[in-house]
This record gives sequence, structure tokens and C-alpha cells, in this order.
Amino acid sequence: MKKVLFLAVMVGLAGCEKSENANQPNIAKDEIRPSIESREGEWRVVVNRDEMRNTESRWLALRSGNNADLDFPYDGENRLQLDVLDSKRGSARIFLTIDRGQYDCGSYGCSVSVKFGNNPVQDVRFHEYDTQGGDGTILVLDGSSSKPFLQNIRTFKTIIVEVPFYNNGLKQFKFNTKSFNEAEEKL
Repeated sequence: MKKVLFLAVMVGLAGCEKSENANQPNIAKDEIRPSIESREGEWRVVVNRDEMRNTESRWLALRSGNNADLDFPYDGENRLQLDVLDSKRGSARIFLTIDRGQYDCGSYGCSVSVKFGNNPVQDVRFHEYDTQGGDGTILVLDGSSSKPFLQNIRTFKTIIVEVPFYNNGLKQFKFNTKSFNEAEEKL
């Protein structure tokens, strides 16, 4: 009798779970979490909907063509993502996001080397993007450098970014940025 009662309770709980989810609308993964997967050289329009405020944010994101090759526990597939927000408003914000890992970047920021096309390497200042509960995987470009950085993204077909990682040294990431202008028209 106890087994039958136990099974009845378990079936009832499983049924409640399904009925609760049946009333919720299907939402695409990009709408829930703005992290995306894309192929090398393919700019993606990321859409983040804020249902509470009834607003929508849209920006462009591009994944690096190569893997970071970090040591344990961050080994495996681990690419850098370049996010460009507010590119049409004149106050662009540039973010670098690693899948897993820890930047070697303190509260004072860090120098990230960037090469646009065949031009000389430039050092650009980034800071950890500190959000509550953040895990230190996002860097944001200093505000004054965003405008020239964005202009270089629009102009050059390739960008190489070299970022410092804790206990892993400097790692380089290559981006094929040639289709940025076409992608920006979709915003």
C-alpha cells in the first residue's frame, strides 16, 4: 500500500510540473539570456527583452575564430565574444566576454593589445564589467576609446585582440569583422 501511495504522489507531482509549464509561452534562448553562439565572421543581432519595463535592447556580437586554450579548470571550447552596443547612437559600448576563465585585470583595469588589419598594435584600456553576481568574464572598453575602436571595426576586415588571463598569460583572439556594416543595418 505504501508503494502505491508513493507512486501516486510522484505521478501527481510530475503532472503538476507539466501543467505549470504549459501556461508559459515559448521564449527563444536569445531572449532569456543574451549570450549567443555564432560562426566565425558572422555578426549576430542579439535581442534582450525586458518584459517588466516593456523595452528591448539590440546589439551586435561576434565570436572569435579561435579557442583560448586555457589550462584546467577552464580548458575545452573557450572563445572570446566581441559585443558592440549602441553603435548607432554615438555612444558605443564595447565588451569582451570569455566563455570561461578569469582575466588578469584588477579594479584599476588592464591593457589589452589590439591590431586592426595590418596596422601597428595598439594598447587599449579595458575594465572588468562589474555586475552584481558577475564572475569576472566580461571586460568593457573605457568610454573615451569606444568611438575610435568602433570606427576601426567598421573600417578593417580583421581584428586581433590579446587579453591577459590569470595563470595563463596573454592569449590572442582573431575576429573576422568584414560584415559589420551590413549587420549594423539590421539594428
